[in-house]
Amino acid sequence: MASKEECDRYASELTQRFEELTRWAIANWPKKEFPLLPSDFSEARREISEIAGPKLGEGETGSTAPGIPAGAAQYRDVNPMPWP
Repeated sequence: MASKEECDRYASELTQRFEELTRWAIANWPKKEFPLLPSDFSEARREISEIAGPKLGEGETGSTAPGIPAGAAQYRDVNPMPWP
């Protein structure tokens, strides 16, 4: 298992490399008439922060979808109860 220091270093380098990538992508975007903006990377930035934050810190496996607690059923029965 990785130590807290290793996890922190990994998270720091991951976010640094992502920021470098976004700067490069914006600077080298070939369609100058339709430029890339930093906001174009907001969803990817959110995903990176999820990987470098809770997932890395808690050691989650990523097997459950967001908002669904671990061990919850995949489907919820929504059929009404039959009449007596």
